[in-house]
Amino acid sequence: MRLSLYTDYSLRLLVYLAGVRDGKPVSVASIARKYAVSTHHMHKVAQGLRKFGYIESVSGRSGGLRLARPPEALSIGDVVEAMEGSGQMADCGRGPCVLHGACLLKGVLDRAERAFIDGLKKYSVADVIRGPTLVRLENLLREAA
Repeated sequence: MRLSLYTDYSLRLLVYLAGVRDGKPVSVASIARKYAVSTHHMHKVAQGLRKFGYIESVSGRSGGLRLARPPEALSIGDVVEAMEGSGQMADCGRGPCVLHGACLLKGVLDRAERAFIDGLKKYSVADVIRGPTLVRLENLLREAA
C-alpha cells in the first residue's frame, strides 16, 4: 500500500511538531522550509490536520501551529485512516466492470487495508520520534531558532 503525498506530509508535520518540546507554535512556512516542500501544500495539510483535531492554530505575532494532543495520543493508524479514508483501494463503481456484483476482490482488498491500518494503530507519533529521528529533529529545531 502506498500513502498519498498528502498523508505523508501530514505525518511529517505531526512528527515535526512533536519534536517541539516547549509547545511553542511553529509557522507553516518554517516547517515547509525545513522539509523542502511547498508552503502552499503544507498549508493544505495543516488545514486537514486541524479539521481532524490533531493540531491547533495560534493567532498573533508569535502564532503558528502546535499539537492539539500529546504525541502519545496521536495514533499513526488513526491519522492515516483520517487522511486517506478507508475502503478506497478498489472502486467498484468506477467501471464498467463485467464482474461487478459477483467479484470478491474488493472484500479482499478492504480486509488487507484494514489490517494495514490496524497495524499502524499500534504506534503513536511519540513512538517514531525516538533515536535518530529525535536527534535529527532536535538539530532541525536548533537551526530554526
